[in-house]
Amino acid sequence: MDPIKTIDGKVVTEEMLDRWSEALDRDEWPDGEHNVGDIVVGCPPSSVEGSTVLSVKIPISIKRALESRAKTRGQSISEYVRTVIVEELVHD
Repeated sequence: MDPIKTIDGKVVTEEMLDRWSEALDRDEWPDGEHNVGDIVVGCPPSSVEGSTVLSVKIPISIKRALESRAKTRGQSISEYVRTVIVEELVHD
């Protein structure tokens, strides 16, 4: 894997990612790193192009199931459905 260059020009290698992953698995911050913000639950936006509304008719029982799943994940139904759609498209 080629090194990744961050927005601020920092080079991130696969070895760095492995070390960070191991530290975070132990619930520790890697050396020299620190939290810079709150944890945001959910998928990041898939693009910066903006968004639109998609209206879909589904059976009431399906909506209730979606609401239940979203609640158990601490997400709104919209966040949960967006996540499901993105995951389906990515893993297709």
